[in-house]
Amino acid sequence: MSVFMPFIPGQAADKLEPLSRYLPPLPVGVAVDWLELHPPSGLENADPPWILEPFGASPRLVIELARAGYRVLVAANNPIIRFLIEMAAEPSPELELRAALAEIASSKKGDERLEIHLRSLYQTECPKCGNQVEAEAFVWDRGSDDTSTVNQKGKASENRTHLLYSGNAVPIAKIIHCEHCGEYGEHPTADTDREKAAKYIASSLHYARALDRVTSPGDPDRHHVEEALSTYLPRAIYGLFTLINKLDGINLNTKHRKAITALLFSTCDQANTLWPHPTGRARPRLLTIPPRFRENNIWKAMENAIHSWATKEPPIPISYWPDSTSTEGSICIFEGRLKDLVEHLDQKKVGAVVTAIPRPNQAFWTLSALWSGWLWGREALGPFKTVLRRRRYDWAWHATALQSAFSHLYDFLAPDLRLFEMLGEAEPGFLSSTMIATDSAGFHLAGFALRAETSQAQLAWSKLPQPVSIDFTTEDQADSIIKAAKDYLTEKGEASVYLHLHSAALQTLVSKKQINHPALSPADNLSQLNKSIEEAFSYRSGFLRYFGSEKSLEVGQWWLRDEVNIKPPISDRLEMAIVCNLLKKPLSSRQEIDRALCQKFPGVTTPNIEFTHICLASYGVETQPTSDSWKINDQDQPGSRRAEIKTILTLLRQIAVKLGFRSEGNRPMLWLNQIGDIEYVCYVIATALIGNIVYQDAHPPNKSFIILPGSRANLVAYKLQKDLRLRHTVEKGFQFIKYRTVRWLADNPVLNSETLLEQLALDTLTYDAPQLRLL
Repeated sequence: MSVFMPFIPGQAADKLEPLSRYLPPLPVGVAVDWLELHPPSGLENADPPWILEPFGASPRLVIELARAGYRVLVAANNPIIRFLIEMAAEPSPELELRAALAEIASSKKGDERLEIHLRSLYQTECPKCGNQVEAEAFVWDRGSDDTSTVNQKGKASENRTHLLYSGNAVPIAKIIHCEHCGEYGEHPTADTDREKAAKYIASSLHYARALDRVTSPGDPDRHHVEEALSTYLPRAIYGLFTLINKLDGINLNTKHRKAITALLFSTCDQANTLWPHPTGRARPRLLTIPPRFRENNIWKAMENAIHSWATKEPPIPISYWPDSTSTEGSICIFEGRLKDLVEHLDQKKVGAVVTAIPRPNQAFWTLSALWSGWLWGREALGPFKTVLRRRRYDWAWHATALQSAFSHLYDFLAPDLRLFEMLGEAEPGFLSSTMIATDSAGFHLAGFALRAETSQAQLAWSKLPQPVSIDFTTEDQADSIIKAAKDYLTEKGEASVYLHLHSAALQTLVSKKQINHPALSPADNLSQLNKSIEEAFSYRSGFLRYFGSEKSLEVGQWWLRDEVNIKPPISDRLEMAIVCNLLKKPLSSRQEIDRALCQKFPGVTTPNIEFTHICLASYGVETQPTSDSWKINDQDQPGSRRAEIKTILTLLRQIAVKLGFRSEGNRPMLWLNQIGDIEYVCYVIATALIGNIVYQDAHPPNKSFIILPGSRANLVAYKLQKDLRLRHTVEKGFQFIKYRTVRWLADNPVLNSETLLEQLALDTLTYDAPQLRLL
């Protein structure tokens, strides 16, 4: 039984939130849209119901729900997450952040201003003009040595100081912007740069203070803190604790102290070595130092952090459990774990559970403990300190931890209450552990949707009066996986990446109660599921794979050995849906079109954004530049295209005569030689719907021409790039000819049958990726 539901697209955030590289990458507005479709129970009561966020992994989600008018109760065990929620609920305007930074900048370090002292740590010489300039960052290289990695077993690097300055890891480049001559970019470091970096050593007083702020000297967790500290260069520790010490000793008002604390948290992240170079966006999950990394300028990091924290949004009422406010659009923070909260919950007061499922992140959890101790002292860590001890979080651990949390929650929720889960960075292991955990706790899957392009999954669950469990065999499980994957491929009509098949299989197993054997633990059920999946996805079970690998099911694309009752390719159906929308609902925005497509193609068939953009570029036009209001191109009006096809058919008959052939028919048009044999077959189309042609062509592919408007070329090229089954079939010999090429051939006085293919090769299809604006 399918429980596919329409995907809720949401929209991109205006800007990245603080520490965003550790937080779930979720679109804005998804949870609010879901609650509008599924209103929380208890809205009719005088006392508004709570929307419970049981994990608090996404501060932005908590704020979004409160700003939409909901009363939000969030369990936040991580002190950093609590602070992020507090700052977003009671935000600091930009002027206040700048005033706070100016106040601490003007304080003294010895005889000089603190700002000047910290900037001097990164002074270097401009290689062009020779003047002193402040580096924005230094680039370090560890060469082939890998001993400065904090590995999953928790072994810190040996003699880290020696490694960093003995040639195994050295600053090899500097990134500057010279205010004297305008020189900008990356340049090799000089001996003076390396000598300056080597002056800071890991045995300094600042290093000792970094340890003592988190653990006392006799604490058994102290060596875990030392391991975490190995992700900071000595110069960074010196700079950070110069700021932290000053914050402890300076007299600031409450607002300025909170503002500086916020900027320092961003700077603590910018100051570590978990910034690969070069990179677009680093999302570390382990405390693993890259082979080449950036050492960012600490003072510049403080200045740059202002943008991510500053906002003009009004404050949100915020309280701390057990004190709470009954005000709509408010937040109550429980400072602890969900299992400690549920015992005090009145089930009648929770109207819905909405959550961003946290994924295991050793890097963020360990650094959160480190930063909390640095800024607030070791007492602030509380029970959260235990994260320092664990170095490995696998999906079995994740399934077990989630199941425990959801089991505690299940008993305290009213029957039929709904749970909505959002997974950013969805991948097979993440989906499996989440669905095993939630199902095992007793919840019933009511809806599933996936947008693989952006790695976003959305799951809706409900609480049944009684949990249901069914005994099944591993053979039953494998058979259900095979059938679910085959049904999905048959419905899709295209080869598929593994994530779609995995998702289709999971929702079937959950619906049939074959994902959790009642006699097994969540971890063992996950292990059994993985074995069944490995057995199911094979040639013997009826699957083909394009460009696969024996090492991973996720490499390449999957298809069926036996093609029976295959539906037309889903990309062709999506294309027609977009055209119909442009014709029937002109002036629609991309977001409106995307929402309509998600409604029409639910669950695992959710269209990707790139395809929609390419289709719009092929068929549509914006009514005004940058207006995001779309209508059909004039030349793609049905009457215009019918007239153009008629012209192209006439030209093809003329070309056939020029080549010494006789033409016959229109759809397709056959070019026959003098003895009546078919030389070429011409399929004239106005769309990019090539599936029915290439899969059902009764003629040899090397004799088949598919003739289409030039505006369809990029769309066809995209389909060939994304669907390996389609590409494999087309590469048997099909050739694409643009309308403009037909016109050119008709006017070419020297064209003959011997040069035809050579002329066609001059205008082939190429794919140009669109410049996407996120929906």
